Amino acid sequence: MSGWVKAVGMVSSLGGLLPAAAAFRAGMAMPSAAPDFELFLKGDEEPSPVSVHAAGAATLGFSGVGRLVALLVEALVDLGAREDLRAPGAGVGLYLVLPDPEERGFTTSKEPDEEDPDAVSERVSLLVDRLVKGAWQGLGLPTWRGPVRAFHAGNVAFAQALAAAEEDLRNRKVETALLCAVDSLLPQETLQLLNQQRRLKTPGRPTGLMAGEAAVALVLTREPPAEPGVTVVRVAEGRDARPLDAEQPPDGQELTRQVLAALGPLAPDTPPPLLVSDHDGQYARAYEWGMLQVRLRDRDARFERCAVWMPAKGFGHTGVASGAVATALAFRALQRGYAPAPSILVLSSADAGERAVIHLAAARKRGA
Repeated sequence: MSGWVKAVGMVSSLGGLLPAAAAFRAGMAMPSAAPDFELFLKGDEEPSPVSVHAAGAATLGFSGVGRLVALLVEALVDLGAREDLRAPGAGVGLYLVLPDPEERGFTTSKEPDEEDPDAVSERVSLLVDRLVKGAWQGLGLPTWRGPVRAFHAGNVAFAQALAAAEEDLRNRKVETALLCAVDSLLPQETLQLLNQQRRLKTPGRPTGLMAGEAAVALVLTREPPAEPGVTVVRVAEGRDARPLDAEQPPDGQELTRQVLAALGPLAPDTPPPLLVSDHDGQYARAYEWGMLQVRLRDRDARFERCAVWMPAKGFGHTGVASGAVATALAFRALQRGYAPAPSILVLSSADAGERAVIHLAAARKRGA
């Protein structure tokens, strides 16, 4: 283990970290009608609303880059209640998990007639500049001058950022890592894209995702915080040959490999882990999830007793922030002692084929 989660801040449709974790634990959800998006169903004379999971007043009136800035500011404010953000040292690295603006239907350009670059890395780089500048100015914080790294590989982006932050901590490239993940699928342009791709759950399409939005800010350190501490045991990554939108969905084999790699050997008297899945109601994810269950139970009968959490039930599909939302819920459960297992695995499947699993556990200080 090389990373300890020191503090977490969050904003979501269920509020900040503390109320959101409590509400999710209680099985609550607060979907609402999308304010600027309706669909006409065949035979209907009036449009039908589409349910989404909005972050409430935090994003009211914002779209595009501005909406992401508003979400990130709220997450950092929530984190600031537990961690001093006013004077980050030179040894603090910033790891940003962001969507590709093109996939969300907005541009990072400030001028209306100016187009975004063709390369996704360049688009995300522009988004990083505007997001960091806007969020830090909005909070009245000094301009960020430490190292910044960006990750945008869909649902696995947070796991990639976490693995990179752990490596930088281990190699002493940074003293502390601040990981920020933010995404929103609620703007009208994004909902239109999702509906055109037949991925959106609507009154006329019961199989699909419910759009959500969230931001998470997490502090990772080398040294354990005050007990109870939560450690990142391992991050396992791989790639499935078939993307989730393939004609034949992934068979769960690659995801199974990463689950077993992240978990490591399961001792004879050890209970199975809690699995936190990014399954969101889409058919391909459901198929992969079902195949994963079969393969895990074939390996060890104890996997049949695994407790399962699916954050999308409470928060909707939160895009590249989904892994961070799951990690925040896992952190709170381990910290407060109500997790149904001593180990938690956060499972992420990217549309393009990447798979990642984060293993989190409650742990005592070294030598304690």
